[in-house]
Amino acid sequence: MRGEFMPCVKHAGAPLENATFDEENMESISEFAEQIISCGVHRIVLSGPRGEKRYKKSTFSLVNGQYFIERLTEKQAFHEYCEKNEAAMRICSDFEGYTQVNAWNGEREFTAKLTKKGNLLTGSRACTAAPKAVESQNRKKKYILAEGTVIPPLADMGVMTSNGAVHKAMYDKFKQINRFLEFIDEIVKDEAVDGENNDAEKKPMRIIDFGCGKSYLTFIVYYYFTFIRKIPVQMTGVDLKEDVIDFCTKLAEKYGYSNLHFQAGDIADCAADETIDMVITLHACDTATDYALYNAVKRGAKYILSVPCCQHELAGKADYAALPIFDDNGILRERVSALITDSIRQKLLTACGYRTGLMEFVDLSHTPKNLLLRAKKTNLPERSRRSALKTAEDTLEVLKTEQKLHELLKKDGYFD
Repeated sequence: MRGEFMPCVKHAGAPLENATFDEENMESISEFAEQIISCGVHRIVLSGPRGEKRYKKSTFSLVNGQYFIERLTEKQAFHEYCEKNEAAMRICSDFEGYTQVNAWNGEREFTAKLTKKGNLLTGSRACTAAPKAVESQNRKKKYILAEGTVIPPLADMGVMTSNGAVHKAMYDKFKQINRFLEFIDEIVKDEAVDGENNDAEKKPMRIIDFGCGKSYLTFIVYYYFTFIRKIPVQMTGVDLKEDVIDFCTKLAEKYGYSNLHFQAGDIADCAADETIDMVITLHACDTATDYALYNAVKRGAKYILSVPCCQHELAGKADYAALPIFDDNGILRERVSALITDSIRQKLLTACGYRTGLMEFVDLSHTPKNLLLRAKKTNLPERSRRSALKTAEDTLEVLKTEQKLHELLKKDGYFD
């Protein structure tokens, strides 16, 4: 049962220009904070910064029983979670640098305002336009990225508003993003659960996104691990274009994502001598995907997620004499070549000890369905590995050709 709120309380305090928060006002805001939490508020906004306050605005959003806190400076956003029983204390602490609090519970809006004379005024009113609770917006499905939570990359993408509401026209994209995170979530369940085992001595997960481009997915994956799963990561995005790297670096600084970095470089030239935990490659065209997968295997990546595109290699050199039905039609030849290429890649990763799967995925920048190749390093039986290699090599023999990933791995002695 929700608590009761005592409205229209007035307290006289120190003048605002003194930039202090006297004991009486502190006691009053503490009482106000405890009351609004007991009234079941799902959104709290602290605004009107005063003095030398670093943050321009602080927002508390109730998500799955916890408050997600976002603090905004002129250029950056800082995020953290707090338990419900800590929220009142956090509000009191933050309010010392603000002049106003607004909070909503779906039925009423609660306000506290510090006047220029240092008086604290509190009250409440019915509000038909109050922000909706996160729990009421999940539309029958509980998404990893909860509606109602302000996620800066999604706001910059135009997927959601600055208040965390998903634009109706962007709801399909919102679901696509969550689906991609589900693909990750399903294979990293063995990692520390929501940060439980992440002590100070544990090394962060090392993640590389090859061919990151300007896609916000890199930032969303970082957000997922850091703020949802609470698993520390060191993440690097790699792309050929310097302007892309500059753009992404500035975004990372804007969001305050201190463990997300970007570097310019060719996937084929990336050093493969340092171990890595996860490789993501969503925009690597043609054989660039093969170099990314080779890099993942070489560096002992535990997890691989790849959405190959533009698989032109086999279409240009494979001998389809054994499959004449495809040989005289360029469109069919291109599509069949793409499917065969992805199938060979899957078998080669299996031969290297990965448990693999191919599934449909709609890329954020395209409407056609692509294939997502997902792999997790396991102790596969030798028999299964050799069988997968034989299938891949038999296919290449029929087509009288070579395939880049097979060529790279074979040259390094993986199939000896």
